[in-house]
Amino acid sequence: MRNTRRIVCVSPLALVAICLGSAVRLSAADKPAASPATARGVIENVVRDALAILRDPKLSVEEKRQRVEQIAYDNMSFDVMSRLSLGRYYRDLTEPQRAQYADAFKQHVTNTYRHTTDHYTDEDVKILADRKEQDGDWTVPTQIVDSTGKQVAKVDYRLRATDNQWKVIDLTIDGVSLVANFRSQFQAIMTNGGIDKLLKLLREKNAANDK
Repeated sequence: MRNTRRIVCVSPLALVAICLGSAVRLSAADKPAASPATARGVIENVVRDALAILRDPKLSVEEKRQRVEQIAYDNMSFDVMSRLSLGRYYRDLTEPQRAQYADAFKQHVTNTYRHTTDHYTDEDVKILADRKEQDGDWTVPTQIVDSTGKQVAKVDYRLRATDNQWKVIDLTIDGVSLVANFRSQFQAIMTNGGIDKLLKLLREKNAANDK
């Protein structure tokens, strides 16, 4: 299975919602967190907490990885993302197959992006706007800039209200959708081998990355 190489090459800050311990909050003396009741407020808090972690000189590389990873787990809907990534094939799966696929998918995403935080070099994130989509989702466009203010990437976070909480369900990085990227790979596998082949490949990659 090919890696999502185009997306992996982007600055780790483009992946703060999926770069995957516990989120560190800034002290009360700092700017208060935005309201998580809005999609934009969720992304503002995600960016704020992730940057605090990545810029903390007291944390080891592994600690930073784990803490940013937890932010992703808290703010992403891996269930929705896994369904969207499988497209039309998802409805034909049995409940046990759906559960196995969701677990394997979450681990695959985690393993794919776990080390992107290792390469953080003081980039910053600018939240540009927010907009409501026709289906009720919200998109929050952001810009990743380096220490000189030069744009590194443009990242659109798509969020959906799940159990009265806004969760990230996709990221589009410089025009490339993470979900669409996975769907292209997975549907080719499903066409030629079905869910058993996809699960086998995901588990093999997950096992290799766990070593």
